[in-house]
Amino acid sequence: MGITSSTDLKPENSDPKSQKNQVQPEKVGDSSSLWQDRLQVFVKEGACKETYTAFKDCVEEAEKKNKEPILCYPMLEKCMERHSDYYHPFLDAKKTAVKLMMKDFMPSTVWRDPGESVSPNELKEEEEREEVFLAFMRGGGCKVPFSAWEDCYDEANKNKEDMVLKCVGVFSMMTKCMDAHPDYYRPFLAAKKTAEEHMEKELQAFLSEAK
Repeated sequence: MGITSSTDLKPENSDPKSQKNQVQPEKVGDSSSLWQDRLQVFVKEGACKETYTAFKDCVEEAEKKNKEPILCYPMLEKCMERHSDYYHPFLDAKKTAVKLMMKDFMPSTVWRDPGESVSPNELKEEEEREEVFLAFMRGGGCKVPFSAWEDCYDEANKNKEDMVLKCVGVFSMMTKCMDAHPDYYRPFLAAKKTAEEHMEKELQAFLSEAK
């Protein structure tokens, strides 16, 4: 799923080259395939039906050109945001998963909910953990995409923009790099997997009730 890229909505005829290092989807007819089919039906039954069609065309075109399809996702997510009264189950599940992943892996000084208060001693401890975290991230093979993500994150905060939507591209590049260096980035990948499983369970529960 990649969390921020909504890959559960991705067309199934994706480029085999991009799947070499990924777990292959289960066969049609199993529970995983069924709930993802229901999710796509749910999306198409809302106001973003035409946008979803354009999104699928964008993904297919990107894969034909061996380009990263992650840049196709913002158009669909922005449409969902405009029609959040219908799409809120998906948007809520995604945002909860992103927060879970960030909190599991990043120190609170990097990721904290607005309005959350801490004591001076707690803040000092968190700042020390942040230094260790930043040293770890900048010391691995993905320091360049991580630096790009940091810049995007800072700019989103400065301009009061949605960090998840604004930084989806650089975040995807960073996580893709980490996938290629699993031994070093194992803590992040473990947090990412936990968040993906959480989002999947939430969506499965919603779709089971809605069917």
